[in-house]
Amino acid sequence: MNYIIDCHHCGSHTEYYTSIDRRSKRAMALQQSVHIDTECAMRCPVCRARLNNSEAEFYAQVRAICEA
Repeated sequence: MNYIIDCHHCGSHTEYYTSIDRRSKRAMALQQSVHIDTECAMRCPVCRARLNNSEAEFYAQVRAICEA
């Protein structure tokens, strides 16, 4: 499982690879388009800009991809 962040603020492209653990479950949840919490900030690892001001903004910047 991996997920990719394309930050609209700084333009960075960051890939994360996870094993089967809690983070993978979060990535799977993202893949299924569940509700994204907008109260707790999720940030770009490069510039620290907030990624989840709204669900639409979050989904435009973060993609979860299942590995075969």
